[in-house]
Amino acid sequence: GPPPNHKTMASAPEAAPAPEAAAAPASDLTTPNTLEGVYTPAQADRGSEVFANICSECHETIEWQDELFLARWEGEAVYRFWHYIFERMPHGSTPYSLPRPTVSDVVTYILQLNGVPAGDAELGTTDDDIDDHWLYWGTSAAAAGS
Repeated sequence: GPPPNHKTMASAPEAAPAPEAAAAPASDLTTPNTLEGVYTPAQADRGSEVFANICSECHETIEWQDELFLARWEGEAVYRFWHYIFERMPHGSTPYSLPRPTVSDVVTYILQLNGVPAGDAELGTTDDDIDDHWLYWGTSAAAAGS
């Protein structure tokens, strides 16, 4: 699993990157991570339907593109983000009421909303499958500077 006190944000250098260095090279980030293509476009499409049918009752997609939201999860384990949704959503329902594939689908939709590239394989639904990756956004708060 992920090392316990891994905090990429804390050690970010103060100097602003040059404009052409919009994204940190993948080699500077903990791997494997979400920038390596951890979901398929079809999976994110299913996730958008989950959003429309369930999440949109309380959420707007703009919330998931907000700087504070992105900074909160940047550099975290995908597992923690996935389990946060699994345990707490939809609001007011029994914990763990969403089927695991539904959670994986909506996670990939949120990745897609934030410019994380798709790949050839779907994000899995077992803890072992989900645990493999660190979460970096395509338009990462860390990489873009603030």
